[in-house]
Amino acid sequence: MNIGARLKAARDFIGYTLEKASKESGIGQSSLSEFENGKREPKFSHLSKLADVYKRKIEFFLTDKPIIERVMLWRDKPVGDEEIKSVEAEFYQLCQQYRDLEILTDEVKEPKLPVSGIIKPEEFDYDQAELFAKDVQDMFRLGDVPIASLKQILEEMFYVKIFYLDFSGSAISTVSQEFGPAILLNSRNKQWRRSYDLAHELFHILTWDVFRAKSKNETQDEDKLANAFASRLLMPAESIKDRVKACLNDKGQISINKLDDIAREFDVSLVALTYRISSIYRLKREDTAKNVNSVEKYLALTKPRQSYKPVNLPERYCDLALRGLREGKLSLMQFSKYMGISYRKAQEYLTEDEDFTDEKVSIYVA
Repeated sequence: MNIGARLKAARDFIGYTLEKASKESGIGQSSLSEFENGKREPKFSHLSKLADVYKRKIEFFLTDKPIIERVMLWRDKPVGDEEIKSVEAEFYQLCQQYRDLEILTDEVKEPKLPVSGIIKPEEFDYDQAELFAKDVQDMFRLGDVPIASLKQILEEMFYVKIFYLDFSGSAISTVSQEFGPAILLNSRNKQWRRSYDLAHELFHILTWDVFRAKSKNETQDEDKLANAFASRLLMPAESIKDRVKACLNDKGQISINKLDDIAREFDVSLVALTYRISSIYRLKREDTAKNVNSVEKYLALTKPRQSYKPVNLPERYCDLALRGLREGKLSLMQFSKYMGISYRKAQEYLTEDEDFTDEKVSIYVA
């Protein structure tokens, strides 16, 4: 594929018209059209601008390697195709930059994530999804309250790339030949919604080879299986039973206030916990509906729970970028781009007398 074809492919991936690409890059529409049709050779300066606009590396336009198809699963996909492509392009760029930093600092890690042992999608049912969640909880050593360490373990022990951006929709997951497994979460969502989305997307990553072999899109059944997995992973039956038992009154009832405390501890919504309790105790459908109705009335009358705003970039990503900068493998300009900060702000990360390359520390063990 020649430069022109790759320029057009990059523009199509991000969902830009020639008019939009021209406006964003400052390059005339006629010139862009001539570049894509092979009537005119773009200068390096043109490619540099278009790489920024299309969220690609310049090497993408110059290589002869085949374009690897992107497969991304959305949770609550936005309506507009333009936003979908734009968010996917930004997410993809962040993942590529993460892999570049790993290569630059010689820290490329191959994640060895658990597999379900099931080969065909039709062999997966809700019981198996919950059993798989139990296996994952044990393998990850998540303990009594899984969400407390889930994200950290995924990032630091299994090298899953987890980013946050402000966009419509809830989450995206992907597994790429280029950079491995990655998850994008909506930073606007409440933290308990992000927790559930993280567990939901983890199911997709762990079963990627099972379900993506037949379809690039999530089916309704797969979505329900991911929900069952997420509920079991975040709210283990044994842990929930212990908390509920400790809060029961003489009539075997639990107040919604106490239930809300448990939901906060496990970082899930009160409604999600109510459904999970119904599943654990095998309550009748009409009783579940009654309980959910009571919970919704309670929520309408109480002050909303506080939610923190997450940092967009993973801690390991930032550490690798800073290491690359201090070891002279990353320029200040590159560092500012990777970190999404101004050049002046990037300069604050270095002082003239800082040199960590030969720093050595000795540790004595008795």
